[in-house]
Amino acid sequence: MNNDSHNGQSDASVASNVSYFLEHLSEYHDSIRNIDTYRTLHQFISKEVAGVGELLDIGNGGVFDYDTSGVGSITAIDLFLGDLPPDVVAKYFPQNCRLIQGSALALPERDGKFDMVLMVMLIHHLTSTDWRSSWENARLALDEAWRVLKPGGRLLIVESCVPWWFFQFEKPALWLLSRSIKSIFSHPVTLQFPASMIKAELEKKTNKVKATEIPKGKFVLQFGFKVPSLLTPAVPFVFEAIKE
Repeated sequence: MNNDSHNGQSDASVASNVSYFLEHLSEYHDSIRNIDTYRTLHQFISKEVAGVGELLDIGNGGVFDYDTSGVGSITAIDLFLGDLPPDVVAKYFPQNCRLIQGSALALPERDGKFDMVLMVMLIHHLTSTDWRSSWENARLALDEAWRVLKPGGRLLIVESCVPWWFFQFEKPALWLLSRSIKSIFSHPVTLQFPASMIKAELEKKTNKVKATEIPKGKFVLQFGFKVPSLLTPAVPFVFEAIKE
C-alpha cells in the first residue's frame, strides 16, 4: 500500500489502525461486554451466525462480536493478526478459529469458499485522504467479500452509519482530520457513510438485500471513547446480502 489516495488505504491509515488496535485489544473486549449498544449487537449477530459452517470474519481485530461456539469454523483476517503473541492468541481466539494476516482490500482467499462473510464495524476504518477514495476502498472491500462468498452464501455487514446531512460535514472534515488527529488523540481517522450508500452498493450485486437499523443503547464508542449515544447521529445498521 502507498500514500496515493486513489490507490487503496493510505500508509498512515494502515499504520494508525494497526498500532491502535494492537494496543487497545483488551479495552475493546471490555467495551463489547459492558456497553449496552454492543451487547445488543452481540445478541443480534450471534443469532445470524448460528449454524454457519465456514465463516470469514474480515477486520476481526481479535474481537468477536458474537457467540463463536455456534459456528463450525472461523477464519479471522486483519492487518496485524500475525503480530499477536501466542498468549494473546490463546486468550482471545477460540479453538475453531484460524488467523490470517491480510487486507480487506485484497483477501488472500480463493473464490467461492465461505458460507458467510462477516464485517463488523470495518468499513469506516478503510480511509484514505479524501472521502471519494475512502468510498472506493469500501466498494473494493465489498467486492472482495463477495468474491470469496459461496453461491447461496450470506454477506453480513454491521456498520456505524450517519444521516446524509451529517455526511456532508464529514466529507470536507476528513482531509483535516487525516492530518491533525494524531495531535489530538491516538484513535485512527474514520469516515462513516449513510446506510443508503452501502445498501445501494450491495443492490448492484443482488436483489436480495436487507438493511436493519439496530437501536442504540445509552452509550456508544466514538474515536475509542465511551460517550452518551445522544451526542452522535451515528446509528448501527446490519446489512444482509445473499449471493445467488
